Amino acid sequence: MSSLPRVLWSGVKFLLNGHERSFQMNRVEAQELARSRFVTALRRAFPGGSDIEVARMAAPVLGRSERQIRNWLSCESSPVIEDVFAVCAIIGVFETMEILTKDQTRNDILERIAQR
Repeated sequence: MSSLPRVLWSGVKFLLNGHERSFQMNRVEAQELARSRFVTALRRAFPGGSDIEVARMAAPVLGRSERQIRNWLSCESSPVIEDVFAVCAIIGVFETMEILTKDQTRNDILERIAQR
């Protein structure tokens, strides 16, 4: 296993906080969770009122069609990892972590990291 997937899996395990087995067992739920959190990140990176406005802003930046962006916004399809990285780069590391961990703040995350 190369180091990048290992690092990504370590991050996923950190976010799951010991619930890796149940996460792997329910892939549909995991997919829905990942898609909904990506939508949150996408809307944060490209603030707009409607899906059409968000898609119009995001399409030229991400190099995707407006239709593809709307499919992501409606959770009908999943982005490739490069699109996830691009959106996360736009909103920044700590804002991304807050979205992924949902109810934790930047300080909560820093405290958890310091305790490890």
